[in-house]
Amino acid sequence: MLNFLLSDVNFAFSVALTIVFGLALLEGIALVIGSSVMTLLDDLTGFDIDADVDADVSSGGLTSVLGWLCLDKLPLLVWLILMLTSFGLSGLIYNYLVLSSVNIELLYWAAKPVALFCALIITHTFGDAIARIIPKNETSAVSTIEFSGKVATITLGRARRGNAAEASLVDDFNQKHYVMVEPENDHDEFLQGTQVVLIEKANSSWIAAPLTP
Repeated sequence: MLNFLLSDVNFAFSVALTIVFGLALLEGIALVIGSSVMTLLDDLTGFDIDADVDADVSSGGLTSVLGWLCLDKLPLLVWLILMLTSFGLSGLIYNYLVLSSVNIELLYWAAKPVALFCALIITHTFGDAIARIIPKNETSAVSTIEFSGKVATITLGRARRGNAAEASLVDDFNQKHYVMVEPENDHDEFLQGTQVVLIEKANSSWIAAPLTP
């Protein structure tokens, strides 16, 4: 069994599971001393995804992908453990099945893509269920209403009236948020990198105006 786990074809999967073990060990040690790796990671990388669940997926960009992977619903440590465990176990199971059945060397090359695909599906499926039990730790509660008047930067897509694009902003607590924005006026267009001012929240996006010097 040890030879199987340490073989070249299983190296990436064994490393992923080793990282999971290390994260769990660090969290256990941190809890003993009255701290938490989970909280620390969320504080360092804290962000929020502000996207309406009924919004058009085609306009969601990175926001939709992160939301689908439940990264906005789970503490980062929990999400990492779920993703890495799914990847590691999927790869090991795949290679074991190949080894015990056909044992064709060419099939081992497909192990990583198969494991990654399985990890994404498992993370999406089980992430929703886990999120109902372990809600994401919030370092600072921020209402999206408070985004009004904030400056955001277009990060993905081209925003036109009726066609929102993704933008990022940093709140007063230095937390990063992703929002969907569209211009206030029909003739305006926001390209990637454009800075805009959020005016008001619509159904699934923010109405914004270009930032003037």
